Amino acid sequence: MLIAILIATFFSFGFFIESIVGFGGGLIAYSLLGFFIDIKQMVIAGLYIGTCSSAYIAYTDFKSFNKEILIKTIPYCLTGTIIGAFIFSAYDSRILSFIFGLLLIFLAAKIIFFDKIVLPKFFKNKLLLIGGISHGAFGIGGPFVINALQKDFKNKSELRTTMAIFFVCFNIPRIIQLFIQGQIKPDFMSDIWWVIIPVFIAIQFGYKAHLKINDQLLKRMIAFLTLFGGMKFLVMFFNS
Repeated sequence: MLIAILIATFFSFGFFIESIVGFGGGLIAYSLLGFFIDIKQMVIAGLYIGTCSSAYIAYTDFKSFNKEILIKTIPYCLTGTIIGAFIFSAYDSRILSFIFGLLLIFLAAKIIFFDKIVLPKFFKNKLLLIGGISHGAFGIGGPFVINALQKDFKNKSELRTTMAIFFVCFNIPRIIQLFIQGQIKPDFMSDIWWVIIPVFIAIQFGYKAHLKINDQLLKRMIAFLTLFGGMKFLVMFFNS
């Protein structure tokens, strides 16, 4: 029960922020939850909560969805998602913690130092593939995708809704693949089914606030929490 309460608390906080800036819910929750539960358990919880919460975000503002942007991501991100899900199933928690820690530190550096860089098309496609792999393995591909396509979004609402639908679309093959590979345990899911309720409430507050809040400060906060989390996962790897 304590684990479920921690999952509900940290994901509610994370998706409140994501509903404002368009990404970061999983990054924030994982950075904090990693102190308390195994990385595989944490990512599976994030898969369930991320799918439901992203569907809810999309429902609240579906008119802002840009399907052309989503279509651009499919060849690279779907391929990457399948690869990433295989990586998640193939390696144990210790190796995944090391990979995850490096990814979090890289993402933190990107947000802090390189967030405004416009990349040529060749690198954009590479970022979409990396985003797909990161999403398939850990559910954290959003920042890579946003960095590749950030100039294509007209406004914050379009980014927020389109990325939410991106997460839903690419979580569906993750769920199928990870279930077939035996990574999704019904008993764990039955313990945490209710945590989505406070997450939905947090998302609704974020939706009301997302046009009124300057998201640059929140992005910085996400970056430093992500850096902290990445260092923590690397310490766990070297101490195990």
